[in-house]
Amino acid sequence: MTGSRTGSLLLTLAVALGLPADGLAQEDVRGGEPDFPAEARILVDGVFQRCEGIAFSGEGDLYVAGNAALWRVETTGEVTKIADMYSNLGLAPIGERDILMADFGPTNRFNLGPNSDGIVWRVTPEGDTTRVVDGGIGDPNFVMVLADGSFLVTDDATDEILWVGEEGQPRLFTDAVGHPNGIALSSDGSTLYVAQIFESLRPTVTSGKVWMVPIDEDGDVAGLPELLVDLGDDAANDGLALDEHGRVYVAANGFGQIWRVDPVSAETFLIAEDMPGAASIAFGQGAFDHEAIYVTSTRTGRVWEVGVGARGAALHR
Repeated sequence: MTGSRTGSLLLTLAVALGLPADGLAQEDVRGGEPDFPAEARILVDGVFQRCEGIAFSGEGDLYVAGNAALWRVETTGEVTKIADMYSNLGLAPIGERDILMADFGPTNRFNLGPNSDGIVWRVTPEGDTTRVVDGGIGDPNFVMVLADGSFLVTDDATDEILWVGEEGQPRLFTDAVGHPNGIALSSDGSTLYVAQIFESLRPTVTSGKVWMVPIDEDGDVAGLPELLVDLGDDAANDGLALDEHGRVYVAANGFGQIWRVDPVSAETFLIAEDMPGAASIAFGQGAFDHEAIYVTSTRTGRVWEVGVGARGAALHR
């Protein structure tokens, strides 16, 4: 029986017995949470060969990285190309209107070996591009903005998560997690969640681990990472996102699934499946459903919408 059905029965029983509903656990009375696994509705199909990054801007517009370009997506599924790139990796909102986009650059470690020509772009809605990082990183993948406007960027071909400030020069933030992909910061800033996608590149062995890295009051790493969940080696964990309740959503690329993990209770739910190459996750904003996640695919090029009955955690921009 799903959590939402259990909650409805408990609430009905409480009313029948004259008990106060607020005596029930919050998880039990959340109400609008759908039955899981939920249906993944296709929003975009037949446009991209592959897509990965996804983010909503501060204005509530949806952006997707696909076919080596940045695109804006309407609620109807129609798309508009904003700017061409070398590749189509992670996205993050920055400021009120702009998007940060990770780009492998001219070369990448997966095909050509070690390099340092990775790029992070800042792109306006009009398609104006600025290289906020131009070198000093090999293959940037996921980007996450911090409260002061600096940002973290992962290089999943290595063990590096890098910090980038106003000067645009990456410096090592941590190399405690092997092959980091998606990252997300807890609302109190004390925990950095990190999805590990590989155990090794040569030979290629994928990973299903998600780690918790402790962060101190100064925003620095405060200790060794702790394992949150292991979904199995073939999961090939990709993107992460947090909801308003602090729960972690994991795109298991290799399984074609979305999982939700509660860091407090350790409960793990299969949220959606039959999503080959599920890559990056963003909670709806603007005219899109605020209680749904939007998910890209590195295999089919699709963009899906999945109702999850919760809003996303607030993001720094």
